[in-house]
Parts: sequence; C-alpha cells; structure tokens
Amino acid sequence: MRLLTFVRFIRMITKDGPADLDKIQDMGLLAVKLTQIFALRPDLLSEEKCRQLQSLYQRANSIPKEDSMKLIADRAPSGFLDAFESFEEEPFAAASIGQVHRGVLKDGSEVVVKIIKSDFEKSFRKDVARMRRWLRIGLFLNPRLRKVGNPVGLLQHVEDYTLRELDLRNEIQGAELLQAKAKEVEHQFPMPLLKFPKVWPELSNRHILVMEHIKAPTLESRLANKDLSWEDLLQLFRIHGAYMFGIGTFHGDLHPGNAMVDSDGMFT
Repeated sequence: MRLLTFVRFIRMITKDGPADLDKIQDMGLLAVKLTQIFALRPDLLSEEKCRQLQSLYQRANSIPKEDSMKLIADRAPSGFLDAFESFEEEPFAAASIGQVHRGVLKDGSEVVVKIIKSDFEKSFRKDVARMRRWLRIGLFLNPRLRKVGNPVGLLQHVEDYTLRELDLRNEIQGAELLQAKAKEVEHQFPMPLLKFPKVWPELSNRHILVMEHIKAPTLESRLANKDLSWEDLLQLFRIHGAYMFGIGTFHGDLHPGNAMVDSDGMFT
C-alpha cells in the first residue's frame, strides 16, 4: 500500500460519518483486512462506524460471470464440473478474497462452491511490503510510537492469516481439527448444537472449496433482525469458550459474518 493511499485510508476510517466501502475495496485486499479489524474495535471508533464497517465482512465486489467459469477451467481439479448435476455461474455471495456459487452434485447433494479470486496474492504481498517499510521508517523517526503498540507485529499477523485464507486447503484442515477436538471431549463437554458442514476434498484444492449448503441465516443477519435469543448467545459463548479456554484450539476468525444459527439454535 502506497503512503498516500494509506493516509487516505486512515482518514476515511476515522472521519465522522460513513466510510466509502467501495473506495476501500478499490484500495486492495490489505485495506479490506485492516477495515475488518477496525470494525471490531469500538474502543477506537464509534459504535455506529463499527457497524457500518462490519458490512464489509459480507459485501465485496464480484468478478464477472465469464471469469468465474474461466477460474474453474484453469484451477479446478480435473473433471470438476462432471461431478455436478447443476452449477450456478452467477455467485450468490462474495467476500474479500472469493465468491460463492450454488450447485447440486449428481448424487443430489446441495453444495456451495467457494472460489478464490485470481489476482490477490501478488498485489497483497506488495502492499504489505510497502506498508512494512513505511511503518519501520515511522518507528525509526519517532521511537516513542513503540510504546503505543506493535504495528509491525500486527501487520505480520494480518499477512500470515490472510495468506492462509488464500489457500482453501487450510480451511479444510482447520475444520477437521476442530471436529476432532470436539470429539475428544464429547463425553466431558458435549456440544450437540454445533454442526460442521460436510466437505468434498476430492473436488477441492488450493483455490476451490466444495462444501454442504447449510440453509441458515448468519449470526450477523440474526443480530440485525433482533431475533437472536439470549439462550442462543449463551450457547455461542459456551461453544467458543470451550474451544478457547477448555481445549486450547479455537476458530481464529470467528465473526458475525461466518457463523450461522438456525431457528432451532443449531450453530454452524
């Protein structure tokens, strides 16, 4: 990220009134990831601004329809589309690094297909390198900033987890690990209201992930509609708390946009 772009970004985030989310997305993946961090910091920004920025967890620019099929042709496992009875070329959801399509496998299973957009990793690494250079210059010129925090360390953290996100095999491995940990403690701490979607590893790879289509609203939409009960919230804290404080292995990117809860209180 160039210095002038970073200055514009900070001004947009900290100014009064809503931020221009389209302009933030145009600044690149690093700007989107930093915005998502700010969205969870009501100690730094107003609650109203945080709520507005949180929409960036669900909203993202979609690549053209023809590019979606080109990505599948270039990056999907051999014979990928042969496994499908139907595949919707138009994405129904998008996120900062990819977009999601509906499909039906030939065995009748309803699935969603997550596709990583093609042009992120190289530009993201370049933006991180530029920002790291500017941060180090700033810390050299004003060493007292080191007492405020560790911006270089934070940037390294953002780089590490974003690069992991760009390889969808890590998502499969993470889900398998969380399921295994839950099974290890199911007698001492059962979690009957936690569900993991089925994954098809043979149809997935670094760039594409095929998983079960869970038809449930996100936690974000339930909160927006004000129809999430206190019991549901307590169950969420119970489940996440068990992983974090009891097991010691937990979901590192749990936010309202990537957790779902149905009318029966089942979390996915």
